[in-house]
Amino acid sequence: MRNKFELRVHKALKRQKVKFSYETERLPYILARHYVPDFIIQTKLGKVYVECKGYLRPEDKAKLRAVKRQNPQMDLRILFYGGTTLRERNQIKWASKNGFRYAVETIPKEWLDGL
Repeated sequence: MRNKFELRVHKALKRQKVKFSYETERLPYILARHYVPDFIIQTKLGKVYVECKGYLRPEDKAKLRAVKRQNPQMDLRILFYGGTTLRERNQIKWASKNGFRYAVETIPKEWLDGL
């Protein structure tokens, strides 16, 4: 049991001889949210969505992965504030590992052309 309240409920169910289980199933759910990209660059090849990040919090990572997974046609890229500290290098590794194109400090010319 995770806390005293759950333990109390567990004991009550046992006392009442109820057939039950505790945390034995995982049920998926989706929270409806909206993502608002920082910049949308209109190119001849389509839209390039740019998210500017100084620090990728765990919730940012989860959001970006979800947006990418649920919008596979979307060209979503990350522009990092810096890339010299260990934390910044780890963020760049995360972006690469998760299939995000990224740049550091300035938007590359290729992005403006949709490449």
